[in-house]
Amino acid sequence: MSTEGLPAASSLHPASLILIWLAFALCIPWLRATDLAVIAGLSLMPMLLWRSPEYLKLLRRTRWLLLSLFLVYAFATPGIPLIPAFGSYSPSREGLWSGGIQALRLVALLAGLALLLTTLSRTHFLSGLYHLLRPFSLLGVNVDRAAARVWLTLHYAEQKEAGRPGDWGEKFRMASEGAGAGECQSVSFEVRYFGWPDYLALVLGALLLGLLVGRGAA
Repeated sequence: MSTEGLPAASSLHPASLILIWLAFALCIPWLRATDLAVIAGLSLMPMLLWRSPEYLKLLRRTRWLLLSLFLVYAFATPGIPLIPAFGSYSPSREGLWSGGIQALRLVALLAGLALLLTTLSRTHFLSGLYHLLRPFSLLGVNVDRAAARVWLTLHYAEQKEAGRPGDWGEKFRMASEGAGAGECQSVSFEVRYFGWPDYLALVLGALLLGLLVGRGAA
């Protein structure tokens, strides 16, 4: 795998966008339902304008998880039965509210992830991930190999979605082991550096998330 160092561009570094999404994911349990709904809506607007299918793909893949999450909370949370005649077999009002909140959290998380995947190409995503993993090289982690495995996974997953024939799992195993990798033996991407817009975005993101978490905890 080869990399090329570049100065910071006017756009945000991919690692900054990944960090902001990770921070948002960690803060989700403490956010209010209204804040989650607003964040999910704001994340969806650019994708609707760009007609990006990423969000619909994620929702389709997690539809059963969303339904199961909602039903588990609806029937397992004690409270006032929604249908008194059914007694303990009825979902509770508190359970429906809790299930709805949990589903909304997952929807907001997926909306942010879909926006991230729509904004970043596979190469840019790998560049940001490589930048975040570099400190772990001090602990003996082979960052190049880890980044290459991620690239290969995304590469063959896209091939499978495109309906291309072949066992992509076997191809990934062979490529990651250096045997018969063929088209994927060499992975190249640009390594950029953080600039002042990145630090500004991270600070503003931290302040905004801190404010939202404080509102939710109050």
